[in-house]
Amino acid sequence: MDIDELLRQLAALTKTPALDQQAAERVGAALDAAAQSVRRATTGTASSAATPARQQAVDALSELGVPANPALIAEFCRAYFGSELAPRALASIRRDELRAYRAKSSTRSMWVVPALTTQLMPARGYLALSSWPAWLRIHGTRSARVDVLRVLLVLLDRLAGLRAASTEVLRSSREQQRARISDLIVKLGIGVPGLDHRIDPATAREAIQDELDQLAPKDRAERDAAAAVLSTLDEEQRLFGRTDQ
Repeated sequence: MDIDELLRQLAALTKTPALDQQAAERVGAALDAAAQSVRRATTGTASSAATPARQQAVDALSELGVPANPALIAEFCRAYFGSELAPRALASIRRDELRAYRAKSSTRSMWVVPALTTQLMPARGYLALSSWPAWLRIHGTRSARVDVLRVLLVLLDRLAGLRAASTEVLRSSREQQRARISDLIVKLGIGVPGLDHRIDPATAREAIQDELDQLAPKDRAERDAAAAVLSTLDEEQRLFGRTDQ
């Protein structure tokens, strides 16, 4: 049975009167997922129209594993997931999250929160996840560089994990993804040996690790010190930072 026939049968199944509502919703969700997979395979990008900007930010931050600004989140979404996200779509996300938190009506188990400075004020332009340990949500004097280096390792891992595809369509999609990730690596990796126009993963990893060995311990100590103070604040301030000067 070809894909078109399978999709026709699934679509017909959702209209069957005897099909209970829960089963119909499951089949409908499967159809949506299949359609998105087809779009991704044939165009190299996934439609993000049905995915809220907040969820895209959560997905990106979960993979990044470090605080990031909207521009990097958008670039990462495109390179890593093949989805389009306008940075301006995240312009009000911190305010929206705080409003929802204060309303106490949300069942969310995780919030998109601002990264915090070492003075525990919201760090301008940086987003984090409330599920992360407190120290990771702190943005210290060395954190921007340390976090970029860690993002580069995430991207290099993804690039290494892109295996050869078995069909022409998938090969084309895989090559487009490889190109997007490579472009972002080169953009973020300015000055890192092995990350010029031709990526040398082994050289790059060694250089990144050497730099992390120098910067990460001091960065972590600064973050830990701020996190210790953060733990003494009330819950809202622990999540969204101080608002006093």
